[in-house]
Amino acid sequence: MPTLREKVAEFLRQVSSGSERGCDVNSSCTSPTTGTFIQKYLNGESRKRQPEIFFGKSCYELPVKEISKLSDHEIAAFTGPSGGLIEVNRVQRAFQSSEPDVDFIDEDSMDSCNNIENVATDNQEVTTNGIHPNEEEEYIAGVKNWNKPSSEAYGIATTLYECHPVTRENAGEPIADAFGVCLRENSAILVLADGVNWGEKSCLAARCAVHGCMDYLNKALYREGGKIETTLDIFICLLRSFHAAHNLILQEDGMLTTLCAAVLCQMKDSNKFIVCTCNVGDSLAYVYSKKYGVREITQGSHDIYSMRDMRDALGALGPVDGQNPELSNLTVAMTIVDPGDIVFLTSDGISDNFDPVVGKFALPKKTERTAPKATIEDTPEESKIQKQEILQRANSNGDEKHSPQAEITLPMVEAHQRHELTLLRMEDLLTNGVNEGDKPCETARQLCEQMIDFATKLTVAKRRILEDPELYKDNAAALNQLEQRRRRRKVGEKLAMVPGKLDHATVVSCKAGIQTLSPVTTLSNHRNSAI
Repeated sequence: MPTLREKVAEFLRQVSSGSERGCDVNSSCTSPTTGTFIQKYLNGESRKRQPEIFFGKSCYELPVKEISKLSDHEIAAFTGPSGGLIEVNRVQRAFQSSEPDVDFIDEDSMDSCNNIENVATDNQEVTTNGIHPNEEEEYIAGVKNWNKPSSEAYGIATTLYECHPVTRENAGEPIADAFGVCLRENSAILVLADGVNWGEKSCLAARCAVHGCMDYLNKALYREGGKIETTLDIFICLLRSFHAAHNLILQEDGMLTTLCAAVLCQMKDSNKFIVCTCNVGDSLAYVYSKKYGVREITQGSHDIYSMRDMRDALGALGPVDGQNPELSNLTVAMTIVDPGDIVFLTSDGISDNFDPVVGKFALPKKTERTAPKATIEDTPEESKIQKQEILQRANSNGDEKHSPQAEITLPMVEAHQRHELTLLRMEDLLTNGVNEGDKPCETARQLCEQMIDFATKLTVAKRRILEDPELYKDNAAALNQLEQRRRRRKVGEKLAMVPGKLDHATVVSCKAGIQTLSPVTTLSNHRNSAI
């Protein structure tokens, strides 16, 4: 008689092999409980020793490394979905606040680095790659053509939500994630934002954040005559770019969004590269290495020893408290990578779907919930609660419920084990693929496609439950948020029993190494997938 694990694996094979939109019917997304990496880890086998990750709340807490001179020779640039950062105001005005208490994200470093001048805004002219913005060819966020992806710099944003059987529209429209990647000869910038909750203003916030951040970084890092010589210089630029992102959100009247940005550059007198990241919220950064597997660069932004409520975005840019952002988990981090390693950023729609509890092959060990590592200090308790409520995602559905039989047979994992197994699951996918004989992931584009494919297949069963025509008989055309949530409550128990988390899902990546200009396939700038 088959075990529960075997039944789960067979069930996932069945639901993943149907003619799901965008799914390859010849591949499957099986339960990893039968895979040896989980058994080995839970039996006490330790992971590979990882290169060190340095992180802190301030860039002055990190060691300073010298970097090579940044080449401004552009190789590739790509943004999305549906136009991505180019769909917001192309000229960022100097922001003027009516409130004197707007937080300055980089207030500790505004005057601390002589190498970095404030990037000009408003009526002052700046040059990007030696070209004035008023010349014939228009530059947007420091780049002339954002529809120039390559195999080594790529991104995908899609929706995992169900499709209405009558109107054929996806729930949660529009996609509230945005990404941008700009690859140069010996460096790259990656930016990803995830609008908190659904709606046009969340989508706008994410696009504004990516635009403001990317615009500042391209101008500050590659400015003619600029002197970016150390990782400290890069971190100060990253922090100021978050300030620019927040200001653009307020300028365009957007709502809340997470933001994660990474700058990849070559180290001085070395063939190795270093990744500097800054993030707020639950959008995260990783490195995939054939030698070391997958490691999370942004792990200092969340407490891996506490069970996290996946509805909590942890932090956000935008008007959380008046015109102030919520920066309680803002973290800077860096790690050294080898040529050929792939750096990638994800929204929680990707990262959470690799979680062993969300994937239904493990149970969370019940422990007394502890306070998050990054708490809001020196504020009244009422204010803390209010901010936490604002940052709650009303549309999250990463259910942790299991059937009674599952609670007897599935392994129990602690919070840090969930984190480790998430990384191991990513590593297993990128190293071994999903079918026997698959080769390790070689390119940034392949990594993006594999991660989106995994999340899409894992969540098939949830979509099929919510796409049952019987649920739409009472109000066949209704597509408002209230009706969508009512349907989810109606089938809540069924949804809780199947794996996956429905969400907007985004990943953007690039490959470390000295790049040369090569022919690229220009894509129409549309939403990469409509699931």
